[in-house]
Amino acid sequence: MKLQENMMTFTVFAAVVYGLWFYLAPASYFSLMMMPADLVNAVAINQLQNTGIGLFVLAYLFNALRKGTTDSNRSEMMQHHAVGWGTWGVLMLAMMTASGQLNAGNLFMWQAIVFLIIAAAFYLVKDGNSVTSEA
Repeated sequence: MKLQENMMTFTVFAAVVYGLWFYLAPASYFSLMMMPADLVNAVAINQLQNTGIGLFVLAYLFNALRKGTTDSNRSEMMQHHAVGWGTWGVLMLAMMTASGQLNAGNLFMWQAIVFLIIAAAFYLVKDGNSVTSEA
């Protein structure tokens, strides 16, 4: 159960960190992700800042869910986290595919894959960590 609690806390922490980054330093995120400078304009920066604000809202909501988690609803809460991470990853890949940008050189693709791995981890331990509970 401690692993599940830590994983739910990770979601909140990630939302706060990314939210702060997107809101306070959006250009640095675009730079890290190797976004061509000619595509980084005021609209793109403002949109990423809006995403940062949305992540603050999600951090608040996921923290409230985490605090309201009990033994009887822990599996369901872990599934909610898995769906959240998975949705983000799948939709990122769908957007890249639709725009013809799905390739190994696109760091957004790797970010989406990491999100899908995190989603799978949440789903795999939703009922408890079977790897360590048997030992």
